[in-house]
Amino acid sequence: MSEWIAALSNPKPIQAIYGDVLPVLDEVRVEEICLSVNGPLFRLRFDLVEFPVNPPAKWRLDGLDVVQVEIAFGGVRAISIVEFTADSVCDLKIRKDGLVSFSGESDSVKFQGAADTATILRVSAYAKGGAC
Repeated sequence: MSEWIAALSNPKPIQAIYGDVLPVLDEVRVEEICLSVNGPLFRLRFDLVEFPVNPPAKWRLDGLDVVQVEIAFGGVRAISIVEFTADSVCDLKIRKDGLVSFSGESDSVKFQGAADTATILRVSAYAKGGAC
């Protein structure tokens, strides 16, 4: 199991869509970063590079080709956002060793933090060039 999948409190949504060929978090496109004092919570929405080999039938029929994941990091202990630009492609790392640590880093995105939990809120898909 991928290290990031093992860090999630609910990995089944990703496992159900990707099966045995789990996606990596290299070169993801970060679409949204949201901070909330309730929790406190750090919410991250991003596009995966890899589309599943056997996507849900509806995704295939609708011509969808990009998977988008939204994860909530609950009980945030620390957060640092140094850079976040419109060209928001980065390598994302999520791992659990007591706390869940997360980071994104590239020339255009730099953030890191630690939280109590990492929970998938939503897994969806859209067609490149279309609205998400």
